[in-house]
Amino acid sequence: MEKIIKDFGVEENREEIKNWYDGYKIGKTDGIYNPWSILNYVKNRELVPYWVNTSSNDLIKLVLKNSMTVKEKIERLLKEEEIEVIVDQETVITGIEKNEDNIWGLLVGTGYLKVTEKIERKRCKVKIPNYEIKALFEDIVEDWFNDKVIGNDLRTILKDLVTLNLKEFEEKFKVLVRQMFSYMDVGENTAENFYHAFVLGMLVGLKDTYYVNSNRESGFGRYDIMLEPEDKNGNSFIMEFKVLKNGEEKTLKETIENAKKQIEEKKYEESLKERGFKNITKMVYAFNGKEVEMEAY
Repeated sequence: MEKIIKDFGVEENREEIKNWYDGYKIGKTDGIYNPWSILNYVKNRELVPYWVNTSSNDLIKLVLKNSMTVKEKIERLLKEEEIEVIVDQETVITGIEKNEDNIWGLLVGTGYLKVTEKIERKRCKVKIPNYEIKALFEDIVEDWFNDKVIGNDLRTILKDLVTLNLKEFEEKFKVLVRQMFSYMDVGENTAENFYHAFVLGMLVGLKDTYYVNSNRESGFGRYDIMLEPEDKNGNSFIMEFKVLKNGEEKTLKETIENAKKQIEEKKYEESLKERGFKNITKMVYAFNGKEVEMEAY
């Protein structure tokens, strides 16, 4: 790989090439790149998905969009997390979308996921190998949201957000929550992560104009989501998600105030300011079941 990078004069893009097309392992050998994608990159000099666009991904989309638990796991994968699943290499294709355990073996076997650790027998930790595959998962999540949101409503909601039409954004977001949470069963102990993943999935629709970062360090802590525009003169966002804590908070307003206090004490905006972003909006989402309140400042 080093020889290809030098021979084609793309040394300055070494790290980006690695992020996009590396991530595979054969035996004990790490650093295996997707050869088809590398050949297309050195020809076109453009960091885009090549391999995943060579054939239909309909089967992958079908099995991933079938189950609610699968959808939640996709969103965790998009946050660059590892997830623990059953990986069965003897996957039966017929009726695969009806059995979640079959899905992960298919995704590992076809290169859409990589095993990072074997726990026991068939139980493994897996993650998305690189940006090329991440782009496919982002498309799947975007398709999922478009399936559930009528017409161009999702685009309209996101436009309201980035143009700071936040009153409209809040009203439309509340409608979206009511529509989609009606069939999402969220456990009490995972609620905050679920809401975080829900909004993260929605924001995939901004991938062409914004960098969507999640759970990264900034200031003295880790923010939930940061939206960073490609244009530094654009509007950037810091988002924090909190679920009302029974016994500690009586109202969503109290939850919002606690979240705002966390944002300020942890100085989440520091990394944006250091890189020259000035138009920073901080947003707090407070949830209690399907009830949601927001505040932006």
